[in-house]
Amino acid sequence: MTQAIASSTSSAAYAYGAAKPSPVTLQAQLQRYQQQLSDCVNCASADTPKGKSDIQAIAARIAEVQGRIAQESGSAATPAAATPSAPSATPSANIIDVYA
Repeated sequence: MTQAIASSTSSAAYAYGAAKPSPVTLQAQLQRYQQQLSDCVNCASADTPKGKSDIQAIAARIAEVQGRIAQESGSAATPAAATPSAPSATPSANIIDVYA
């Protein structure tokens, strides 16, 4: 797993009064993080301590972006209801059988 966890925006920039990200930007971030999470969960190093910490970090970023999306939309629904939950302790539980 050589893919770095990267954020395209800095939360510090928003703390100092910079413009808030648009809903489209937040959705794009969410999709990127979900793809990174999928890549990490399905890679060979997912069961290593580093792999597990990467998975947790990406899942935390996903939850953060989902919260920001919910806050921007004024939705009372929880962010977890919008997308699948964070990966379980066993990465194989998140594999989709495309041949079924």
